[in-house]
Amino acid sequence: MSAVIPRLAGDEWQRWANKLLTCHYGPTEYQTVPDNDKGDAGIEGFTVKNGHVYQAYGCEEPVSTKQRYEAQRDKMSQDIKKFIDNQTVLKKIFGSVEIERWILFVPYFDSKEIVSLASKKTAEVLAAKLPYVSDDFRVMICQETDFAVERDQLLNANLGTIEVQVEGATTDQVTLWASSNHSLSSILEAKLKKLPTIQNDKHRLEFHQKVLKWYLDGQSIHEALRIYPEVYEKILRAKNHRENFLAMTLISGAPPQNILNTTLNDLIEAFKSEIKLLSSFDAESLAHEAVADWLLRCPLDFPEIQNHD
Repeated sequence: MSAVIPRLAGDEWQRWANKLLTCHYGPTEYQTVPDNDKGDAGIEGFTVKNGHVYQAYGCEEPVSTKQRYEAQRDKMSQDIKKFIDNQTVLKKIFGSVEIERWILFVPYFDSKEIVSLASKKTAEVLAAKLPYVSDDFRVMICQETDFAVERDQLLNANLGTIEVQVEGATTDQVTLWASSNHSLSSILEAKLKKLPTIQNDKHRLEFHQKVLKWYLDGQSIHEALRIYPEVYEKILRAKNHRENFLAMTLISGAPPQNILNTTLNDLIEAFKSEIKLLSSFDAESLAHEAVADWLLRCPLDFPEIQNHD
């Protein structure tokens, strides 16, 4: 079982990073730089007073330390090249601001090699003698935990109630998913045979389909909530936190049906209490998705039924 918190990536991480940086520096101090017109200038935003330039990058997780470093290495190298090459554009963007730091802002880094690369890239930028770079310039890398105060402020902000509208998975879509993911579907089928409250194949098949629908409907809600990085991040944290303790259910001695019901109800209450801006309907749907996901991936299992003949 992985203890790694699933991370935001791509555009979702960029939006979240900009919120963190705006919260940290203030909206009149941190200037975002949109990239939807005439290409990417190679920066996410910059600060006016102290000349800090940020580029946000979140790679797809989970990956190994080596893969994470390689992805971050490539991103830093590509965008430092843009920082050097795009002098005409960047001079207009920075105006009179003198840049002292260029920072790759990532969800998480765990390799000293990326710090070494930052030192190498510092020398490259200084050697280019860019008109917008100070003599004290340095390339750096930072991660989300460096902005823990701002993260907690945003995650606990009262944003009102969010309720997303998604189309529920049809019977055909559930059947297609099961046939395309046969190994996961088979794992679920084997686990459901341990539930003594389901007495025949017909009811077991119906419940099998229902669990897969929980999963697919919840995945649709997850995708819809990605436009709210604060909410999405909190959902991932809450789900992951509880996943780390699921192994305890196997030694509880409780019947399988009790394990299933208790896990589901506890997670519904957790989502409702910890993510108050979620509607009750979405909290329940996401809890069902989490249980279905755990059943498919194996963090949640049931003890073998003991026959006492």
